[in-house]
Amino acid sequence: MKIKNCGWSVVLSVLLSSCATGKSTPQAFRNTDDSALIVESFDNRNSQDNAPTDKNDTAIARALNVARNLAQHRTAIVILENYSEPEIGVQFRNRATAWFVGLRGVGYQHIVFLRGHGVTDPDGLPVLAEYF
Repeated sequence: MKIKNCGWSVVLSVLLSSCATGKSTPQAFRNTDDSALIVESFDNRNSQDNAPTDKNDTAIARALNVARNLAQHRTAIVILENYSEPEIGVQFRNRATAWFVGLRGVGYQHIVFLRGHGVTDPDGLPVLAEYF
């Protein structure tokens, strides 16, 4: 149990500090990778896989299985719908940690978290954090 808690502490530390570009004034995102995986996350359990495959409602685990089977693993874009924090905090950590760990685990090195506004196109959405 202690090892598991220690592991999550390390993951959270990495998630929040390494290679992140959290911005106090969010910049609008521009997608330059046509093969990017785009996922809408509605809460901690529900998501919708938007590109480059079908639009089936899935749980995070199922979305990660889809991502694992894609030919390219360059860029993953996670649109956090229903996100209400003015700055990155507890809600971001609760919602983004599973995505970050899972996407890194299947090979994605460039992961972008965006604040959703009810649209599936990520262009123009505010960037919450970006990991390289």
